Amino acid sequence: MYIMSTNKCKKVDRYTIDEIGIPSIVLMENAANEIVNKVVNLGEKFIVFCGNGNNGGDGLAIARKLILKNKDVYVVIINRDGKCSSDFSINLNILQKITTNIAYIKTDEDIKSLMLTFNNYNIAIDCIFGVGLNRNLDSFYIKLINIINECAGIKVSIDVPSGLNADNGEIMGASIEADITYTFEVIKRGFIEYKALSYLGELNVLNIGIPEYAKKVNSENIFILDRDQYAQILKKRSLYGHKGKYGKVAILAGSKGYTGAAYIATEACVKSGAGLTTLVSSKYVQDKLSCKLIEAMTLDIEESDKVKKLLNDSDVIAIGPGMTEEKVYRDILSDIGNHGDKFFVVDAGALQLIARDKSMMNALKGKAIFTPHPGEMARLIGKSISFVEDNRLEVAKRYAKENEIIVVLKGYNTIITDGNNVYINNSGNSKMASGGMGDCLTGIISALIGQRHSLINSALLGTYIHGLAGEFASHEKYCTVASEVIENISKVMNYIVG
Repeated sequence: MYIMSTNKCKKVDRYTIDEIGIPSIVLMENAANEIVNKVVNLGEKFIVFCGNGNNGGDGLAIARKLILKNKDVYVVIINRDGKCSSDFSINLNILQKITTNIAYIKTDEDIKSLMLTFNNYNIAIDCIFGVGLNRNLDSFYIKLINIINECAGIKVSIDVPSGLNADNGEIMGASIEADITYTFEVIKRGFIEYKALSYLGELNVLNIGIPEYAKKVNSENIFILDRDQYAQILKKRSLYGHKGKYGKVAILAGSKGYTGAAYIATEACVKSGAGLTTLVSSKYVQDKLSCKLIEAMTLDIEESDKVKKLLNDSDVIAIGPGMTEEKVYRDILSDIGNHGDKFFVVDAGALQLIARDKSMMNALKGKAIFTPHPGEMARLIGKSISFVEDNRLEVAKRYAKENEIIVVLKGYNTIITDGNNVYINNSGNSKMASGGMGDCLTGIISALIGQRHSLINSALLGTYIHGLAGEFASHEKYCTVASEVIENISKVMNYIVG
């Protein structure tokens, strides 16, 4: 699934119309058919709000098709300047021949009269503005949108909730608070921003006949993958596979007071299919966990010769979960470039050390995945958390590109990027909002690298598996914890590969 800016969305439409030769009115009919098939069972009484552009034209076509399905439909046209698109005009001429249930509003008084209408029409279809809205709304539109939000029973937005900037997710004075948004062909760039989420409701992407090639040639390299695409990159276990084929992973994690982080990261790595997993931690942590981690090995981090040999022999080194600023951790991270041709997963405490000593980055270029949450990302770039949350995609992409690493910026709609391509992971839910989830993700990603997945594929698969395991674990539950997620990892991986 492509994610695109409004400019690219317009180019896709133009390419489809001008180069491929599909008339815009045909696309409008296709869109109306798809929408009506989705909303027809919501109820019997619909009020359709139409602006004077092609989004409004979609609304007129939707209204016509609902009428033909014997629904009671009231159409409200907002056209204060008298201008309209040609496709809007065509659909209005048709609609006027099959219904007189059409109102035109231009003034605040006209808006007030709508409140009585809502007593009879409880399902509102929002087709006022499309992707092109980039200006602040005046008081007229703010008042109209507020009344729709207050009075409508069910609010369905077509393509974009009116009032929402589809590029950046900003609210342009007021926005329809949709219960359902049906958008066409691609996800709009602004939809992935946190500030937009409460206005989208349930987001659905509908195909209206635009060829895949038209989207491909206009791609901005921002994607959401589906299960089939994940299945293509998750390697099946070989019939003749043995533990040596599935990677040696060393996990440097834990400290006094943070034994849980070490346990979760290690156990997640084991349950994700790593061939051999060794936890390297303090003697205190080792004594606490060695009897619990029965499928993993443990090593005292102070046994420097053994640690050095382990790191040299490992395929993957994960460092950071539950790691406090003990000197031994700093020394290992500073010397990480001397441990041969390894891959690294860098999290939590290790990220904090790198934020203070950026020279540590040199040895990690081209062979590391960083997994920061917004606070850790803010420290890495020297900006505020709010800045990171408001610019997540750009921040992650730039940091990845500048430092030649993979960035997994955690949160709702986790961002994964190598600096060129950007992927949004939409698996998981808020029931997973508890301590230890990041440690779990580190373990999963580390195991996948050990199993010879590329860094970018390990990051993609790891975030997807982690989120999906959370969904599995939280089914019919109010919340879930990392240990429950871990128990579902293998089930999820088997589900993905089919």
